[in-house]
Amino acid sequence: MAVKYEPEIGNWYQSSSSLLFKIVAIDEQDETIEIQYFDGTVGELEMDLWEGLAPEMLDAPDDWSGPFDDLEDEISPSYNDDSNTRKSWDSVLEGYED
Repeated sequence: MAVKYEPEIGNWYQSSSSLLFKIVAIDEQDETIEIQYFDGTVGELEMDLWEGLAPEMLDAPDDWSGPFDDLEDEISPSYNDDSNTRKSWDSVLEGYED
């Protein structure tokens, strides 16, 4: 059976089991393909499994930011903290001379 689509970094594919994934790296030496599923999970395939997977190449999903939807919740509250200003750091440097 001939491979319909060769794996290419940056391309999106859908497996026969309907999983949507993007190729993020190909390691010729180890003969592996690193993939990232739409939900952000990273996985690895052996190149000899590619043909059996029979993936279809797709355009990037309209909302391919799916894996990044929860980043807003993970931002530390200190990121928006006003205490990290020039004035607050000046007090730390008081008394320090070159």
